[in-house]
Amino acid sequence: MYKYLKNLVKEIIIFFLQVRVIFISKNINFKNKKNIFIDLGTNKGQGFLFFKKFFKTKYFEYLLVEPNPNLKNYINQNIINKYKSNKISFLSKAAYVQNTKKKFFGLVEDNRGALSEGASIIKGHNSQMYDANEEKSIDVDCFDFPEYLKKLKDYDNIVIKMDVEGSEYILLEKIIENITEIQNIKHIFIEFHSRFMNKDLKKKFRLKEIHIKDSLKKNKISFTLWI
Repeated sequence: MYKYLKNLVKEIIIFFLQVRVIFISKNINFKNKKNIFIDLGTNKGQGFLFFKKFFKTKYFEYLLVEPNPNLKNYINQNIINKYKSNKISFLSKAAYVQNTKKKFFGLVEDNRGALSEGASIIKGHNSQMYDANEEKSIDVDCFDFPEYLKKLKDYDNIVIKMDVEGSEYILLEKIIENITEIQNIKHIFIEFHSRFMNKDLKKKFRLKEIHIKDSLKKNKISFTLWI
């Protein structure tokens, strides 16, 4: 019974999120415009497969970003090679606020394994569930995402899905800090990850969430809390 109710609640949430996405897509003037959808934390391409139904590749370019090197071949085979579109590209790096290398955690700590959708460059991102294994972490390349956005001035509409396992806080703070140079973001779908952190980190990052959401509203950046 519990499992049934849990699945039912999830289906209801997904239904209302779909309605929300439809509403957002209908309120963006993207025809005869230059548009890009950026899927940060694409994992196996789940976000792309969902959002392309509403932000169609006929109108939108897609950039899929995933730092987990174990997913590189999967994405190339099942997304890039399958769709064979010059409007879909893939970047095997982590979105960050610098061009650098970072430790990548979460590939050995639980049963999700090497293709985990919960791996992160943030050490404490899943600290409610496990302690990050520093010894078995790997190095991944990062790129400066706010600087990348600044280079997209010729795009009329930028839509972002941000599921980056704890990096969303520093990314959003930096985007807001540079918002005068990034004027074409039409919507951000954000998953905040404080609920997966231990008690001390959860308190700290929930305060950050409040500040970030207030700042997004103040700067008139439309956003939706994702799951």
